Amino acid sequence: MKKQIIIFCLMLIVLTACSTARQKLSPQGNVNLKTADVYYSQQDVEQAEIYYLKVLEDNPDHAIALRRLGDISLFKAENFSAREVEFYEDAYHYYAKAISVTEQFPNLTDQDRIDLRDMKKRKERAWTRIFLAAGKEKEAGNTQRAMEIYELAHKLEPERPEPMIQLKNIYLVELKDDVKAEQILQQLLQKDPDKLEYLMEMGTFYYNKGNYAEAVKYFEKARPQIPTNIDNLMNISACYYELKDYEKAMSATKTALEIEPNNVDLLDNARSIAAQLNDIDQAIFYLKKLLDIRPNEDDFSLLATYLYNKQNWQELIKYAEQWYNWDKSNKIAVEYIIWAAQQTGNKQLETKYTAIKKTMP
Repeated sequence: MKKQIIIFCLMLIVLTACSTARQKLSPQGNVNLKTADVYYSQQDVEQAEIYYLKVLEDNPDHAIALRRLGDISLFKAENFSAREVEFYEDAYHYYAKAISVTEQFPNLTDQDRIDLRDMKKRKERAWTRIFLAAGKEKEAGNTQRAMEIYELAHKLEPERPEPMIQLKNIYLVELKDDVKAEQILQQLLQKDPDKLEYLMEMGTFYYNKGNYAEAVKYFEKARPQIPTNIDNLMNISACYYELKDYEKAMSATKTALEIEPNNVDLLDNARSIAAQLNDIDQAIFYLKKLLDIRPNEDDFSLLATYLYNKQNWQELIKYAEQWYNWDKSNKIAVEYIIWAAQQTGNKQLETKYTAIKKTMP
């Protein structure tokens, strides 16, 4: 902060001169501003604060005084941790008003635009630190204080989803108050029914409660905003799967596979859904794709079972041999090969694997 104060001081005379025409002060107000600037240049923030406040008594919309008070509040927040939330809130309000006043200046100069960017960054910094302070209180076990700070963060910027979502999590996880958590989400959606974060949170809430019919409504409503989001497509598929609407579950999964054709989780889901649809050919298709990406004992076993039941001996030989070559100790794979070789009259293959089987424990 000391470096920042020094840098600001270099611009004090220019800024004060520029502000005179735009933001008139009484003679005493000008004296107070100059006095505040002197204390500020000397890094005496306590005295500077007193005189900048006097400037605001003369002109409550004095942009430079508001900005300086924001800087001083930010400095105090970062140096007096016991009162950091109080000072960050002060800084936020000072910057917010200074920004509003500056934006109304006629014929904004390049310096005005630079100042606005800087103040907006500092305002964002103050809000973020308030939000993070709530997280620290939560981690320290100070649940009530954390809730108060999250509510403050929401009050300052009600359009931001993070504070109320965290508040919902406290009610849901720590206080075990599902009703209050649901109420918070419903209130948020009433204010902004199409906000993606709220739709996803509400869908997740109902999914975790086992209310899949309600959950899928919110995931589906979010879908147009994020049509290629794999997680949401998987959420939709999972809801329909639990509702035993396997056709819709497969449709969502296939859409996701068009985006990520080698996603193992999606392929495994597709295989499972195909089995529920009793579409064994589709299940076999997805099992083969899975095995091409990552060999797996369970998938080899299931594929071999399907191929055996369909009496597809050549394919059974092919994948049982792959299974054996992946796991040389697997007697089941060898037995499948022997059986399929017998069905196809392949004596050479039968003899080879019969000999291998005899060496196995």
